[in-house]
Amino acid sequence: MRGVDQGALTATTFTTVFVLVMDDGEYDLLNGVVGFVCALILLAYYRPLPAQTPFDARTGAWAFGAVAGLHVASGVSWLVQLAVNGAVGKGALELSEECRDKSQCLGDEADLYVVIVWAVAALVLGYKHYERFPYCPPCA
Repeated sequence: MRGVDQGALTATTFTTVFVLVMDDGEYDLLNGVVGFVCALILLAYYRPLPAQTPFDARTGAWAFGAVAGLHVASGVSWLVQLAVNGAVGKGALELSEECRDKSQCLGDEADLYVVIVWAVAALVLGYKHYERFPYCPPCA
């Protein structure tokens, strides 16, 4: 894609994925800090130019939405973890059978909710990006 700092998109994505995947099984404040810092880096260095084709405009918007949504999900993952811990503690949420005896399983139980946060954030941010930077034939 022209006009996009690929390094900002790629580096922040790899950093966030690394922290989310290589963690010890539970989400913690480090996930939130990394998500916040990567979002700041993305906002500082991502500058799209007008798209050359409608396809470029859509794919650029959804790629940005997916990456920015990942940062949002990382940033709030520890809050999602706290909510899951509270729901399990109050009996509102049951642990799966394979997790009943493991202390590190609460992170696994929160994974679904973190993915839902990512999907919603990706859709909203991708749509907002496309709304802000639509295909503009005279601009291209």
